[in-house]
Amino acid sequence: MPTIVSIIITVIITLSITVTQKYLGTRKYWQLGAVIPIISAIIMSILFYTMNVKLTAKTIVPCVIILVLELFIWLDSRKGYRQKELNRMKAKDI
Repeated sequence: MPTIVSIIITVIITLSITVTQKYLGTRKYWQLGAVIPIISAIIMSILFYTMNVKLTAKTIVPCVIILVLELFIWLDSRKGYRQKELNRMKAKDI
């Protein structure tokens, strides 16, 4: 049974990763948004390799969900950045 401290630490880490992903995705250079998903994939690969975890649906599905969510955050951030740029260009035209 997880303790309240471990739950709070998990929530803080999750929120910090999400905020960082959102921030990097809204920058001018779109490649920055790929940093968090790449780091996550590397960490997951290292953990699978070093801990000798069997590749089952129970272990793979959470990893895939995390990566997909990170990619959706990145794509959403890019869409917001492009919209912001379009609005800026329209304001200059007027």
